[in-house]
Amino acid sequence: MSAAGDSPVTAPGDAPVTVADDALVTAEGEAAVTTADDGPVTAGRLRAVFLGPRGGGTMRRRASDAFRLGFAIVIVAASIPVMRANSAAEIAIVHALHPPPAAISWLVTTMFWLGSVGVVLVLAVLALLVPRLAAARQVVVAGLAAWAACALLAAALGPDAGRPDTPELAGVHAGYPVVLLAITIAVAATALPYLRRAMHRLVSFLIAVAVIAGVVDGLALPVNALSSVAIGWGIAAALHLALGSPLGLPSAAEVAGGIADLGVTVTGVARVPRQVWGVEKFTGRDGTGGTVELSVYGRDAADARALAKLWRFCFFRDSGPTLILGRDLLVEHEAYLTLMAGQAGVLVPEVLAVGRFGPSGDTAIVTRVPSGPVLADAELSTAPDGTLDEILTTVLRLRAAGLAHGALGQDTVVLSAQGVCVKAFRSASSPAPVSRLDADLAAVLAATAVRAGAERAAAAAGRVLDADTARGALVHLQRAELDPVTVGALREHKELLTELRAAVARGAGIEVPKLAEAKRISWFNLAFAIGSLIGVWAIIGVLSEASGTLAVIKGASWGWVTLAFVLALLPVAAQAWVLIGAVPGQLPYGRCLALETANEFIGLVGGDVARFAVRVRFFQRQGYDAAAALSSGAIASAASWVAKGLLFLVSIPLAAGTFRAPGESGGSQRTVWIIIGVIVAVGVVASLFTLIPRLRRLASARVRPHLVQIWADIKTIATEPRKICYVLAGSVLSQLFVAFALGASLHAVGEQASLATLLVVITAASVIGGAVPVPGGLGVVEAGLIAGLTSAGVPQSQAVAAVFIQRLFTAYLPPIWGWVTLAWMRRREYV
Repeated sequence: MSAAGDSPVTAPGDAPVTVADDALVTAEGEAAVTTADDGPVTAGRLRAVFLGPRGGGTMRRRASDAFRLGFAIVIVAASIPVMRANSAAEIAIVHALHPPPAAISWLVTTMFWLGSVGVVLVLAVLALLVPRLAAARQVVVAGLAAWAACALLAAALGPDAGRPDTPELAGVHAGYPVVLLAITIAVAATALPYLRRAMHRLVSFLIAVAVIAGVVDGLALPVNALSSVAIGWGIAAALHLALGSPLGLPSAAEVAGGIADLGVTVTGVARVPRQVWGVEKFTGRDGTGGTVELSVYGRDAADARALAKLWRFCFFRDSGPTLILGRDLLVEHEAYLTLMAGQAGVLVPEVLAVGRFGPSGDTAIVTRVPSGPVLADAELSTAPDGTLDEILTTVLRLRAAGLAHGALGQDTVVLSAQGVCVKAFRSASSPAPVSRLDADLAAVLAATAVRAGAERAAAAAGRVLDADTARGALVHLQRAELDPVTVGALREHKELLTELRAAVARGAGIEVPKLAEAKRISWFNLAFAIGSLIGVWAIIGVLSEASGTLAVIKGASWGWVTLAFVLALLPVAAQAWVLIGAVPGQLPYGRCLALETANEFIGLVGGDVARFAVRVRFFQRQGYDAAAALSSGAIASAASWVAKGLLFLVSIPLAAGTFRAPGESGGSQRTVWIIIGVIVAVGVVASLFTLIPRLRRLASARVRPHLVQIWADIKTIATEPRKICYVLAGSVLSQLFVAFALGASLHAVGEQASLATLLVVITAASVIGGAVPVPGGLGVVEAGLIAGLTSAGVPQSQAVAAVFIQRLFTAYLPPIWGWVTLAWMRRREYV
């Protein structure tokens, strides 16, 4: 065997290419090891049979691993309350599958051990074939990490994760986590990137059989098995995020040796610096010395395309071109649209070859690109105006043909001696919607402005684009529509897009149009979605531990329930008084009452932030300027929290002896963790704004002017004692009515608590619900109320029933008539 070092690799008729490795790369792209005779099976041949392309040993962190890790965490978190519920559906599945027929019981047991321990042993042996034991180290770490995660979960949740004992599961192992399954999945998911596609399928099949066999043989319950699989999957994803995983693509040396399979001769193959997941891009030279580009679609190409499509579908309104999963179809798509663009009169690379090559069956498209720099490397600041005009004219030709490139930017536009060339049509679509064609134009305008300046790019747009086309481009001229290189350059020119939009609109003689909503989900909405999951998790956990709640509700006193309903309507009326007192002058009480009724719906959809924004909008519609409206909205919102704080401080001494320390109740523990999380989050945010001068200055610059305006309005309102009375009385009465509604709900189920106790419980739950980004505090507030009442001595079933009745009338039903009221106010243009 050759010594480790740089070994020459020569394709027929090509110049030598070196690769840093301890094995030769043959013309077929596989590692070959020479021995004294050909009899023994060498490590190199085993690698060729079982391992995938190494890509030169390069490791890469993938965004998909972050998605897998997050998804695994969600599955594990969601499975815990499901396990504690001991659902009838899961028990029915167990009874249907277990026990297996006696004649095949041995086979089921064998398949479980073969798909778990057997797979781990085989993968451990194959990991030793990877040079420098890179895979072996990762496999060991994955196994140990999975074992540690299982131990921590077992210590935190108990050996059965809090699942109640039931005779219906006799003879079935109810332990959680299922350590063997978690370790198997962690080891397998860590090792799979090193293996060939055929081994992927075999290992995945054996593990799936092992999971099913474990359930059939009574070694694991269905939800326990699924959650344990998620644990192992998440551990592997976290490890890949930390250390990276193999590319699964051939290296430059392997491409140089195998590209002859496509009937082309390429020398000097080298990997380009900027890559995209699933596609490996190389450059080289043909026989005439021309520039050749190779795009190799590896085993991850389909996964990359599917996840990119899923990402864009979830977070962007335009999910991009039609999903194509087959690697052959991907290269054919790119080649076809390249030829279509050429027929439209656009200078494009010449397609030399398309097809599969090498023993791994990777697909590639080989093109000859006109010589010249890409836009990212060009000096457009000194280029003539005709060059900028030609760039835009080229995009207009694509537009006229109904062809959207989908990735136009600084890496896909080449300035050659023959003209402006557009390459890399892998994300192109035809026929494309107008919005995608406009986005192409916006991307080129931004890329040109980065290199030549906003004024020159706008001047070129004025010469080439008509007013309607310019308006369509400006609608999409935002970061979400641009290529990564341009977005990176904009970090040093933060105001460039704003300047470019203004300059293009000025040159076209139009108003600057409003930007299109490119993203389907904002970070704010994403935070609310995560908060909603927290709320659902909290309320499911509480309800799963209160099996007698339904019977308590059925036996409730409906007179007290009716009183709770009436009391639940009064906080809205009291809050309308606060609005009247928060502004100078006089407002009609009916409109203020309608606004607070509409806010019951708005608060559910957008939380306190949306509620505050609608109040400000309402004040503006009533004739107040923006500053006065903003400060009045702040006064109205702050008054509620001030009232809560004062009532809480007054009530604590009176109710302190009522509460007892929580026992082992899962609901109480869950609420404690939520409170701890809220305190930690608030502490972190406060520390950041205190310790970081930039954030402190930003907060001062943004908040101080509003505080000055609010103080001025408070002094104006203070001159009218009636206004102060409205604000204070409305805020305090609003909180008291909520407490009275909870007290009536407790009486409805045969329990009671003092007013001080109710105020403490409600205020604490409101703080938790306000800190966690959950629409309307759903789930989190309920968990806080139930934990507070049980700590005050109310039995859990009665506490759950009372909270359900109170929240039904204060949180679940009011959004219905709130939506109707909001629609009425919008028709009247009150908001």
